[in-house]
Amino acid sequence: MLKKLMLVAVAFMAVGLMGKAFAEPLTAEACKAKAIEAAKLVEAEGPAAFDKIKDPAGPFSFGDGSGYVWIHDSDNMMVMHPKKPELNGKPIADMRDVNGVYFFVSMTDIATEKGAGWVAYAWPKPGKTDSSPKVSYVVKAVNGGKTYIVGSGIYDITAADIKAKFPADPIAE
Repeated sequence: MLKKLMLVAVAFMAVGLMGKAFAEPLTAEACKAKAIEAAKLVEAEGPAAFDKIKDPAGPFSFGDGSGYVWIHDSDNMMVMHPKKPELNGKPIADMRDVNGVYFFVSMTDIATEKGAGWVAYAWPKPGKTDSSPKVSYVVKAVNGGKTYIVGSGIYDITAADIKAKFPADPIAE
């Protein structure tokens, strides 16, 4: 009987923690905060942080699961993408959006040159194939001599919206 009660208690705690992560709304402010928080974790722990960042029940999955953090490196190789794992370990420099924007190159450039910033582009929403407008915040993180670009983005927000909310932040559009 005690074992059953313990299992029920653990299950409720797990659901509660998962619900907390998913309850945080997907906003531009949350994307920026999550990218900064994840970059600090990468700087502190290096590759050991990647599993924590991609954990669907962890703090870097938010906005009902549509908010997430990915990591690529300064050589434009995808290190970890929780929603498109087929990209992991692949070169991404040649990827363009439907408007011809080399968005990963833009992300690498703004992060390595400015330390952090926003990039406007188009990308499919999780589970979709058609592209939607997206703006992502990226941060440079260095660990063990390797430079990573840590990012999180939001759909259906324009570069103008970002400029109004974060006038001091650099943005590539």
